[in-house]
Amino acid sequence: MLTKPSLVFTVAFILISVLTILSDVLGILWLHYAAKPLIMLLLLGYVWQQDWAGGYSTQIRWLVVGMVFALAGDVFLMIRAMDLFMPGLGAFLVMQLCYSWSFYGSIRQSARGISMRSVWPVLILFVLYDAVFLYLLHPAFGQNLALSGLWWPVVIYAICLSMMGLLATQRPKLPGYGWVVAGALLFILSDSLIAINKFRFPIPGSTFFVMSTYAAAQYLIVVGMVKQIVSCPAR
Repeated sequence: MLTKPSLVFTVAFILISVLTILSDVLGILWLHYAAKPLIMLLLLGYVWQQDWAGGYSTQIRWLVVGMVFALAGDVFLMIRAMDLFMPGLGAFLVMQLCYSWSFYGSIRQSARGISMRSVWPVLILFVLYDAVFLYLLHPAFGQNLALSGLWWPVVIYAICLSMMGLLATQRPKLPGYGWVVAGALLFILSDSLIAINKFRFPIPGSTFFVMSTYAAAQYLIVVGMVKQIVSCPAR
């Protein structure tokens, strides 16, 4: 029963991630269009390979659906000929909800449940994060009428992002726990950088930081969830 990604897979994933970043920085559009979708396609292939041993559990199904929406979001956001920011935002919002449900399913499977004692400290941290993050972004939406319609979608997105992070932390002692938590936090960081760079002020090296944290986040979340699901199979 495989639970660890092979060296070949990991090297291929790193190579594709580097090509995605370099092609974006250097403006090589054909390479960027070819490389970026491969990030999620490689991970989908990894899950498909692993799940023959682990069983096609509910958690895997939701994880895969989320990954497909992440792939769609990647495609929407890489197209520069038209503004597809809102479809991209929507696709990643669905991804977060699917990942959150997958995390919740793994918590239920463990028969441990969610302890309010452990939830509250983390919940407070994420509420503070949302408050600071949205406070930082709000002036851009208040001062620009063209952006005003995006404010509430961004608020909902930030809340769902924090919910995903919160649920990721409520899986202690499960295989892959640290991987999933690290991945969720990196995903939050990546999305925060995107929003600040797009709506507030340009961040030097934003392409590198956004894509490197995003690729690492997806890798850690997917591999971490597979570790748990394959080690503790459930239908």
